[in-house]
Amino acid sequence: MRKLLASIFQKLGIFHFLVRIATDFQRRRLAKCFRAHGLETLLRANEAVKSANARMFLAYGTLLGAFREKNFIPYDFDLDVGMFANERPENFEKIMAQYGFSRKRTFYVKETGQITEDQYEYKGVQIDFFYQFEKDENTLYSYICRQHESKDWRTANQTDGFPCITWEYENSDLVTIDFLGHELYIPEKTESWLRTIYGDDFMTPIRNKSAANRPISKIRNERLYRK
Repeated sequence: MRKLLASIFQKLGIFHFLVRIATDFQRRRLAKCFRAHGLETLLRANEAVKSANARMFLAYGTLLGAFREKNFIPYDFDLDVGMFANERPENFEKIMAQYGFSRKRTFYVKETGQITEDQYEYKGVQIDFFYQFEKDENTLYSYICRQHESKDWRTANQTDGFPCITWEYENSDLVTIDFLGHELYIPEKTESWLRTIYGDDFMTPIRNKSAANRPISKIRNERLYRK
């Protein structure tokens, strides 16, 4: 049905117009939810993780906002957090559900079953858990799933999966900071991590920064799948 409607709208010449309207509506909805419940979602997730004797720390855009703006980035409407892979509870979905979260999707390496990322939602706000793996005693890495080269996600998930990259960082202990009046973990080597991900100019806000102007990540041979 979706493909049929898309085909009809394309023939009418209004497909891209309708996509822009839908995208703008979705972004406005996400922004409204985030402004109302973003901090609550972050703190609630932290409580859930602590209840499992694990540690959650700020990552990616959420870490950048905390370090640079001392707040959330104004135009970023989801949450990024990290967890050491060996601390992820086996019953994580059940624990998160007890705190009001619903699982949206999980990414994993099919050959090994290794989970690389969990995405949850609470009151309309999405929070992504990126798991950190140890490459060696000096290096940690995490996976980022990418769109398939040519297939829609359903077909890709049923066939050869999704391409992925990894970011590698200095191995780091965790330290606590005061973020908006609450104590949360960040990597002790936060500045090094942000420089690795966003480049030397990470302290300069650049909206929609081109991937071409960011440091090079590592393309992996593994393919990720979602469930």
